[in-house]
Amino acid sequence: MASELQKIVDATEKKLKALETRIANSKVQIVKLQKENQGETSVFNGYIGPVNADTTLIYKKIYSNVGDAYNKSTGIFTAPVRGVYYFSFFYHCSVKNPTWLALYRNGKKEAITKHHKTECYTENGGNGLTLLLEKGDQVYMVLQKETWIWDGDDFVTVFCGFLLNAM
Repeated sequence: MASELQKIVDATEKKLKALETRIANSKVQIVKLQKENQGETSVFNGYIGPVNADTTLIYKKIYSNVGDAYNKSTGIFTAPVRGVYYFSFFYHCSVKNPTWLALYRNGKKEAITKHHKTECYTENGGNGLTLLLEKGDQVYMVLQKETWIWDGDDFVTVFCGFLLNAM
């Protein structure tokens, strides 16, 4: 009985080590993909895309960042306090390129705006929502794989967030 139990323990430990190795390899792959996409995601001056994986956008033109809650290196807004926050986002793109832009909170999609190829000249989209965030929650924008956005002198793709009520 003891030897059978030891075999089960040994097999479980072997599976656990294999899973740990897979997780470590996945983390290395994630870092590699982030580095590969880094040059494509810095917003913006012209077309961004198509990206080869769902990609967090990094907005370089910052209009206001009171308290430095928005990290200019990662594109992530981190809630400095628990409270109710309002977020909005808008994009501009030509019709020959599809767009799918989503706001994420802590890895979960909360809101999207998108368009498919159309017969119009250009497309614009946007969305906004109010979220109750805990201190440290992260909010960011993701451009979906194989889609595009545009940002230039006359057309602006923006992401905005601010605290409505601290709790």
